[in-house]
Amino acid sequence: MARILFVDDDPFTLETLTKAVEVFGHQALLADNGKTGLDLAAMQSPDLIFTDMRLPDMDGLTFVRKLQEQPATTRIPVLVLSASPDLDAVEMARSAGAKDYINKPIRLQALLDIIQQYTSQ
Repeated sequence: MARILFVDDDPFTLETLTKAVEVFGHQALLADNGKTGLDLAAMQSPDLIFTDMRLPDMDGLTFVRKLQEQPATTRIPVLVLSASPDLDAVEMARSAGAKDYINKPIRLQALLDIIQQYTSQ
């Protein structure tokens, strides 16, 4: 069972992702802003983090950079989720330290594949 942190300010997205990963047998950790996400990541050491590009207190790139700066969280794979298919955003996310950039909405099978890819190493 993997522990997966989702950072998104949309309650519907968090609820949907939580239900999906629980069906797959994993545990969801939830944060509705970047600060809470950073705190949870440091305290809970999730196996994988998904963050939205737009958070109420910081953008997703800042969130990823802050994770990379902390020794306790620098090795956790982070994936950026966004509804915007901006190619520049993909490169910026990867440059900030994200493993990948995924367009919303994410299909359940794609979510499962990503979780398996990053947590079964």
